[in-house]
Amino acid sequence: MEPTTLDCQGYRKLLAAVELDEKTSPGFHKYRAKLAWIITRATHYAEKTGIPAEQILDAWEAKRKYWYMNYYQESNQPEVKDETVKIFDTTEELMASIGNSGFRCPYCSGTSRSPYACDSGSIVDGKPCDWKVYGLFGHLGKGISVFVKDKLTGESIFMPIAWER
Repeated sequence: MEPTTLDCQGYRKLLAAVELDEKTSPGFHKYRAKLAWIITRATHYAEKTGIPAEQILDAWEAKRKYWYMNYYQESNQPEVKDETVKIFDTTEELMASIGNSGFRCPYCSGTSRSPYACDSGSIVDGKPCDWKVYGLFGHLGKGISVFVKDKLTGESIFMPIAWER
């Protein structure tokens, strides 16, 4: 059975936002369906990480700086399956796994020192590539998401060269 609530500050903050949206813009969006998706996704992360869903939701809400309808979506909280998301206990463990080989830019295929913005120097359409993982098209399905337990944070990055098959 899917949970309908979580007993935490993050849930209360989200519920208040949903109730405000229902009052000020009734019927404009499926606010309750989004709330249910968020709870289900936090529960999914709890199952995959061993961290209580309440802690995960509180951490997500602490980091959220814009409307919940846009913040909570597959690109920001991807389902943990196959090789789409790698989970690490600590940032140090993540960094050791990545090493010093750099990251593969999904647009130009160059090697970037940054996991977020291409600095490879590869020329695309007459200018240096400056692709950003946080842009509209993200990592073009060629990157990966990582979740670090001790920080309760997840993010999409360019594929580390060390992880290429």
